[in-house]
This record gives sequence, structure tokens and C-alpha cells, in this order.
Amino acid sequence: MKLDQLLEYTEKLKVEIRELELHEDDVRHSFFGLYYSSIYDYYIGKASYQLAQFIGNGDVRFSEKIYPFRIHAERLFEIQELELLSRGYHGNLNRNIIFGVWTSFELSISLLFEHLVTENDLITIIDKINSKLIKAIEHLEDKEKSIITNNIRKSAFIPLVRKFNFLVKRIPNSYTGNLKEDREFLNFAVKLRNCMIHSNGIYHGKDYYYKFGEEKFKFINKEMFLQKGPNSRDVYLDISIRIKTIFRNLMNCMNDIDYIEYPDDGQNIA
Repeated sequence: MKLDQLLEYTEKLKVEIRELELHEDDVRHSFFGLYYSSIYDYYIGKASYQLAQFIGNGDVRFSEKIYPFRIHAERLFEIQELELLSRGYHGNLNRNIIFGVWTSFELSISLLFEHLVTENDLITIIDKINSKLIKAIEHLEDKEKSIITNNIRKSAFIPLVRKFNFLVKRIPNSYTGNLKEDREFLNFAVKLRNCMIHSNGIYHGKDYYYKFGEEKFKFINKEMFLQKGPNSRDVYLDISIRIKTIFRNLMNCMNDIDYIEYPDDGQNIA
């Protein structure tokens, strides 16, 4: 996406946020504020790179008053002049946008889930996740079995996709996206985010392949994840936009809920 298009996208986001028919401190409203912040930071990063090119080409003039700043501006020039620095700069922008957008999405889904799930729902979900273990202890006496199942339920980790599935099923046929494709995309996004943020690009898990647009991603256990395609830089923005689209689709499954408080002041973009 070109810089002018990216600027236009940020302006459209402002309009979209203003038109949300939700309380400003609602979790769903706050997601869009946090999303905007991540996109805006990405835009500023891209604009700074363009400015570095102008500086390098001598198209930026420094007045006498700010001339002492020139030595710092020349460092900006280095970013676009040296390929190693350029790759690192764009790589950092990509990591930041994935981290920011995914963290906002994950937090929002978790808050919505915690607000709407009942104790019985929670037990059903956890038992299903741990069905093999629960089946394996069926031979134990009721007291021993109860101790184990209670411990499982207290400490169980519920994957984000499970929380997403619960929210989707609240109102049948209300999700407006392609549910099968979006679930698979979320599985991919989790793996990508974990590789980029937690393990310096190294993937741990069952081998996995995913194609997003024209980009192909390959995840091999204990190896650096591989990406191949013509859109190696902008694809991370496209991934972020897809995450936001999924959240928008999911909001249709909660039209019956007026207000779900965000545990902070949220983000107010006007």
C-alpha cells in the first residue's frame, strides 16, 4: 500500500470509529481505538522512511536555526542507504504492527469471552479441550477423579480460537464472514505472531503451511519460518487489516449486548 493510500486508510478509520454506535469505554469500541493506534504508528514509520529518502537526495533543506540537528537527520538517511538497516527497519515495523494489532484482538476477544461465558459453558469448553485426559482417568475412584478434574478446570488454558468459536455461536448464523476461512486464518496468525514476537522467528510445533494472498508461509518445527511472495513488506499490513475485518464480523454476534466495559479508559479517536 502506497503512503497516500495508507494515510487515506487512517482517515477512514477515524470516521469508522466516530460512527460506532457503542459507548467509548466498551471493549468493542476500544479495540478499534487500539487498532487505529497500531496502524497510525505503522504509517508514521513508513512516512519517516520516505523522509529519509528525501534527506538522502538532498531535497530537504535545513535552516540555520535547526542546522545542528543535521547530524541526527543524516542517521535517517542511513536507514534507506544501507540495505541491512533498511531490512531491519521494515522488519521492525512489521513486528510492531503484528504485535500491536494481534494483542488488541486477543485482549478484546478474551474480555468479551470472560464477560459472556457462564460457569457451565466454561466447564464444557475445558472438558472438551482436555477430553483425552478426562477419558484416561475414568477408571479412578470418584474422589480422585474429582480432584483431578477440578484442578484441570482451575488451571486450564483456553486457546483464543476456542474463545472466538464460543462468541461466534452465541447467535446462530450471525457471523458475516467465511467462518471456515477465518478460523484457519486465526490459526495462522497465532503461529506467525508467536514466531515473530516470542522466538525470534523460530517455529515450534507441527509443520504447517499457509497461503495469504500471493504470499506463502512455511512453518517447520525448530526452524525459522519462511515467507515467499511478491508482497513481503506490505503483507503484514494486509494481515492486520484482515484481523480487523474478522473482529468487525464478530461484532454481529453480539448485537444483543449494549455495553461491555473495557478495564481501562480505552482509546478515544475523534
